[in-house]
Amino acid sequence: MVSLLCGLCLLSACGPTNEAPAAADELGTLHRGLVYVAIGASDSFGFGTADPYADNWPIDLAHKLGPSVHLVNLGIPGVHLHQALRLELPIALDVHPDIVTIWLAVNDLADQVPVTAYARDLDLLLTRLQAGDPRARIAIANVPDLTLLPHFRTFDQQWLRSQIQLYNAAIADNVRKHHLILVDLSQQRYNLARHPEYVSDDGLHPSDIGYVALADLFYQALR
Repeated sequence: MVSLLCGLCLLSACGPTNEAPAAADELGTLHRGLVYVAIGASDSFGFGTADPYADNWPIDLAHKLGPSVHLVNLGIPGVHLHQALRLELPIALDVHPDIVTIWLAVNDLADQVPVTAYARDLDLLLTRLQAGDPRARIAIANVPDLTLLPHFRTFDQQWLRSQIQLYNAAIADNVRKHHLILVDLSQQRYNLARHPEYVSDDGLHPSDIGYVALADLFYQALR
């Protein structure tokens, strides 16, 4: 519940509040009034940093998007996609976003939500988002190599690799079906083996540097 209140408080507080003249950036969108909604879990909320309210990748991305971007960060620690349909989606629809980012898969995978159920809920989330705001640009991230995170060392590694592939295939299918932007964290651009500093001391969530890297990947994908 704290996360939802945080997201609403951030609605017009990201970046400088001065009313600069509207200007088109490389995304071809006017800065003035651009509403960005982040749908996610503890990673979007900012776990892994000393100050989650100020240091998380949606805030980093919002700053990259422009000085007059309004961020609604709906990240709820521990949430599953099915819960996000009830807790996050209605708020996202109410604010009529221009840009939506979604990173919401790791909790479902770790808690062994069947991939068929996850895929069905993801399809429903995207269908409702696009029906409510047909012109919104939606970027969704998949699952990185969780075998490189200390938190997952006690998991059966063969099972974990198999689940990562299945979840990423389900995400890719929905990206194609709904014509979305995929932020592929399974490839070398988010290489946790080469960049262990991207992982925070808790062994699960990104570090400050990891959040900056994630924000850059989303920004490059949106361009």
